[in-house]
Amino acid sequence: MFEIKIVKTKDELKELFLFLSETFYKDAIKHNEYYYKMGDRFVEMNDQFNREKDFLMYIKDEDKIIAGITGKNSNTKDGKITLGVLAVDEKYRNKGLAIKLVNTFEDTCKKKGIKQIDLGARFRATPLYLKLGYSYSLMIQVFDFITIDDIRKNNKYNFIELSSYQSDAYGFIIYKVDGVKEEYINYFKENVPTSYAQYIFEKNL
Repeated sequence: MFEIKIVKTKDELKELFLFLSETFYKDAIKHNEYYYKMGDRFVEMNDQFNREKDFLMYIKDEDKIIAGITGKNSNTKDGKITLGVLAVDEKYRNKGLAIKLVNTFEDTCKKKGIKQIDLGARFRATPLYLKLGYSYSLMIQVFDFITIDDIRKNNKYNFIELSSYQSDAYGFIIYKVDGVKEEYINYFKENVPTSYAQYIFEKNL
């Protein structure tokens, strides 16, 4: 019923960005979540537009975008891509549009020689990626005066550390976890200042 279209022009790119940013803002307000300004996302989308437009997709109902998905940092040499943003207008949810977009995104990856997809997701979005067979880990990010040592000191679950990074003002640890649970996100949010926790998903095609 709903056709998936590829972004072909800069005007379409801007239209998709405006839809994604507005949808994320409305969801943040509704669910009492922090709204992360999406200017950097537009830079990523523009970069992907210049690399390979086929990873920028949207669905319209009449003249209005109702769903969209973006890739970023596509690298056919290494066979990897990051799924950047996925959003569906609230009025059109539970109609299979998100699954349709991700499946088409994966099919495009296969055609382009991409063999691995990774992404970060808010907890509300995790059931979709679990359903689609993505593996998961937990990433805790910290900023400013807090370091990854503060994360380690608060690892009461004794999660196994898969990787980590620390700069002067930013750091993260990725943990292997035994399940996708909101409890883990809330624990680090409440016990590590400045922290932001999210699940990281990966899939080999």
